[in-house]
Amino acid sequence: MKGNIDSIIFDAGGVLMFIKEFRSSIIKRVLLAKGYDIALIDRALSDLQIFDQQFFAKYKIVDWSDEKQWLQERSIRISNFVNGDNLLAEQLFHIALDTHQYQLYSETLEVLERLREKYRLFVLSNATATLDWAFDSLGIRQYFDKIMISSYVGSEKPNREIYVHALSSFALNPSSTMFIDDKIENVVAAQACGIQAYHLQRNKGESLSSFEELLVASSKPYL
Repeated sequence: MKGNIDSIIFDAGGVLMFIKEFRSSIIKRVLLAKGYDIALIDRALSDLQIFDQQFFAKYKIVDWSDEKQWLQERSIRISNFVNGDNLLAEQLFHIALDTHQYQLYSETLEVLERLREKYRLFVLSNATATLDWAFDSLGIRQYFDKIMISSYVGSEKPNREIYVHALSSFALNPSSTMFIDDKIENVVAAQACGIQAYHLQRNKGESLSSFEELLVASSKPYL
């Protein structure tokens, strides 16, 4: 890590925030609470995987209208599988929205507060509208100069084109930019574009605080 960094690009999920409960778990919990048989629920969830494969073979999610169509159709699919109740389909659609399932890691806010005093901050995330909205519900959008969501630009990490697009859109010099992601393939792809990059491994006890410590250490002049 070189000490000439003036900008930081963050991944979102696994770096800034995490999902408290995934939609499949929520759907299963709700259906169990309504008294549906566990074997039937498991078959319905397996059928959803088939539906998703078929849907994404035909369509791409670009904006909220696309994501809404996907979530509505999969809610109808699982409802039809268990009982064909339109009201159940409506309920499953609303509880499947991930936006309010995102939660910040405990250190995120305090680290962002300190880093924005020294660096320009950005986000590059493989995500859709429901994650984009989480920046508002969690109250952290104001920390970032710009946020780039992969579905909006039609490319995703680790494709080279999205890094090139981000550097251009954010007006950044790759050599003075730090990228942080929890997936090694995304880190390697950033480095291939000349961007300094850090692999955040929370499963090994790392956090944004340890990343910040490395930034501070790299910026100190040699004595």
